[in-house]
Amino acid sequence: MLRSTLSFLAISVLVAHTALAQLSPQEAIEGMGRGINLGNTLEPPTEGAWNNGPAQEAHFDAYQEAGFTNVRIPVRWDLHTGNAVPYDIQDSWMDRVEEVVDWALDRGFYVTLNGHHEDWLKNNYDDPNLRARYDSIWVQISERFKDKDERLLMEIINEPNGMNRLQVDDLNARILGIIRENNPTRIVIFGGQGWANSPDLLQAAIPEDDYLIGYYHAYDPWPFSGEGQGTWGTASDYAQLTNKYQSVKSWSEEHGVPVHHSEFGAIHACDYNSRMRIYAHNVEECMVHGFAFSVWDDGGDFGILDRGSHTWPEVKDILIHYHEDSPNQITSELIVDPSDSSQSILVRWNNRHEGDMPIIVERAVGARNQFERIAVLPSTARSFPDLDVSAGQTYTYRVHTMREDSTLLHGYPTRIRILATEQSHFGESPQQIPGKIEVEDYDEGGEGLAYHDNDAINIPGQYRPDEGVDIGGTDGGYTLGYVSQGEWLEYTVDVQISGVYSVRAMVASEQANGRWSVGVGDQGESVSLLVPSTGDWNEYVEVIAAGALSLDAGRQVMRIDILNDVPFNLDVVEIRLENVATEDQAADVLQFELYPNPASAEVQLVRRAEDLGMVDIVLLDAQGKHVRTMNTEGYELQLDISGVEQGLYYVKLQSEQGVGIQSLVIQ
Repeated sequence: MLRSTLSFLAISVLVAHTALAQLSPQEAIEGMGRGINLGNTLEPPTEGAWNNGPAQEAHFDAYQEAGFTNVRIPVRWDLHTGNAVPYDIQDSWMDRVEEVVDWALDRGFYVTLNGHHEDWLKNNYDDPNLRARYDSIWVQISERFKDKDERLLMEIINEPNGMNRLQVDDLNARILGIIRENNPTRIVIFGGQGWANSPDLLQAAIPEDDYLIGYYHAYDPWPFSGEGQGTWGTASDYAQLTNKYQSVKSWSEEHGVPVHHSEFGAIHACDYNSRMRIYAHNVEECMVHGFAFSVWDDGGDFGILDRGSHTWPEVKDILIHYHEDSPNQITSELIVDPSDSSQSILVRWNNRHEGDMPIIVERAVGARNQFERIAVLPSTARSFPDLDVSAGQTYTYRVHTMREDSTLLHGYPTRIRILATEQSHFGESPQQIPGKIEVEDYDEGGEGLAYHDNDAINIPGQYRPDEGVDIGGTDGGYTLGYVSQGEWLEYTVDVQISGVYSVRAMVASEQANGRWSVGVGDQGESVSLLVPSTGDWNEYVEVIAAGALSLDAGRQVMRIDILNDVPFNLDVVEIRLENVATEDQAADVLQFELYPNPASAEVQLVRRAEDLGMVDIVLLDAQGKHVRTMNTEGYELQLDISGVEQGLYYVKLQSEQGVGIQSLVIQ
């Protein structure tokens, strides 16, 4: 009996010691591993006010299913905090932040909670009242979250640009002290000044504390990653990025402070193959140097998860399954056989894994991210020729293998497009002018011929998903979105009568001053349109071009050009006839009188004597669609309009002598 009691006491002491064991910073970094940011969500003035809606519990299900192990939750506090002592945070906001944090903790994630976009403090740090306000914010945060799982980490401030090094050192020490009052062993994350790049971390004062992690952000090189300029992937590019990681690793080892690389990424406008390479190299360097990472996902230009469908368009498999022994040096090259001009694509790679596991080659056709297996090859294979390809199509390839322990080793995708040689109208016939042109019905012919999109992925993927134009759905049909400077679309149109035309369109945007243009024909004449802020991405208003287009009758090409990077959605473009060309402008214009106008049952048409002969009379609605057609001859003609709905119409005469058109109001 005594022996049993002693055994029980020993076990109880062991269990108690285990339960009280504190997570170390290095253990946290190892557990955090590969992660993602819930960006542009809890930082706007109101939740979801930017390009995303409010946070959803389903986001965390998607993160978990994908295989991420940490989530960074950027939070802006000041707009939910009082401006006078005691600087209370709104209960509703604190409750909401806690709800989102709990969604992550309940799924086993390591969670980083911070102060984000607190520019009011960064730009005025010398103001003691503002410092006291930020102190109070952290007093309240540390009190509310003090009993949360130790997997909740607290990051003092995000990117303190506007503060100098001494100010950031002061802030780090002061907020750390505040957190420690209620969270004596909770892991706290600190960084350096400016945009929190690696040199800033290396210069920061390291507080005296046993539970610290250092963080840094890097979108290097910014002209590529942040602005989409040029390409990335030379030996020099790789070396520069590797050297940065090595410098941070050396600092980490010297000071015994583990590292969280909590933001990196490249915008969708970047060259696709370069973008895949830079994501892969960042992931590999984090793994090799023992850093945890949280890729930046803002749901927009740096988007990773499609938060509407909870799908992963592009880089998820790199972020989760890319390792130091994954296939690399992956390229795709168009091969043309000189004997018969047949085309194929040669995919090449370097297999860094030394085992005997097979190489799997997968292919996605078009802009969709739906890969299908096309080859299973021995581990010694280094290339694969794809013979089943055709002009005017985009092909994306990826290769992967696995370790003997079943760890998946994904390579990064490589994409190539075989340009088409012919452009043609979409649907059964060209678009009609005058009329309304649905923007989603751009010409057939593909990238570089019928359209150009800076990102080959159709981001919404709801219409013509094999092509790169970003077409999404609304209650009224489809719209063009995710526009960026330099993109364009072309439409084969049939201008029914020479004349002067106005251009108007239905647009929506949360931002003002988006600019785009419409041109018709090969003379280079175009008109530009300015998009106002409509208050919501789905709140459409009509905009009208300041100028007009003088168009000749006949088939030609209309082109839409995006002139800047201010985003907007475009639904429909209307080309409306304002004045028919005079005889001096076009000798083939038929002259006729039309009365009564307005009319309700029948309309009289009187022609010139020299234009007599058979003539087609066509009634067109305001969108240019045929309503009624008749064929007759004579000097004075009648057109029956009984039963036609009220509104604006056009009466078009067409014969061997020419074409004429006039507007008609039916009432």
